[in-house]
Amino acid sequence: MILFRGSKADKIKEFAKTPLQRNDLALYYLGVSGFIIRSVDHTVLIDPAGMLKGNELDMIKAVNLVLFTHDHLDHFSSGKTQDICKKTASHIIAEAKVATKLDGKVPAEKLVRAENGKTYILSGVTVTAIQGIHRGPIMLYQLKMDDITIFHGGDSGYVNLKDYPSQVAIVPVGRMSPTASPENAYKMIVDVKPVVAITMHGSNKQKRQFEEKVKKTDPQVTVHIMAPFTAKTLSLSQKL
Repeated sequence: MILFRGSKADKIKEFAKTPLQRNDLALYYLGVSGFIIRSVDHTVLIDPAGMLKGNELDMIKAVNLVLFTHDHLDHFSSGKTQDICKKTASHIIAEAKVATKLDGKVPAEKLVRAENGKTYILSGVTVTAIQGIHRGPIMLYQLKMDDITIFHGGDSGYVNLKDYPSQVAIVPVGRMSPTASPENAYKMIVDVKPVVAITMHGSNKQKRQFEEKVKKTDPQVTVHIMAPFTAKTLSLSQKL
């Protein structure tokens, strides 16, 4: 785990400057299900909600794409999304209710309404939308960035993911989601078959329960429990 000193803006600045090699992936955990994900050539934001404030967004060199799983306040903020779009001119792929809330507020040519099973290629990033299970509609995503494949599970319950194998699986393990749990997260990685699993959206106890389950039954999978406002760099050219 990379621990940066100083303000959150300083931490994000250092994260954005972290040198990467081909097949490296850098992740900065914003909290809940929010991530900044960097490969050598691309930067993607997922579910940033209102977690990037003031000049924190300015610390990121470039954002190619923003993804939203659903419209709950801990995942999406209309005002902050408009700020992100103005500062970065990034494309946005969003679940339908989120897209409706952004209609007329961001450039129409930058906004994509995610449809289940459809694959989109924007700014060099390939994204497939997957219908999840939640209290209301939710979209999960499989991303391909510079030949690295990542799955992000929002805070969904389990759905069949056998068609979406990914090297990295970012999975929700529980609180405050009514559908996520350590058991559902484990079933997700059984389907996705990642090299690395990263926990999000849950209590520390739930994250440890998930980690223990994986260590016991799938020891070939490396689990990382990230604290908010910390970063992790993965080298996917070798088994971790």
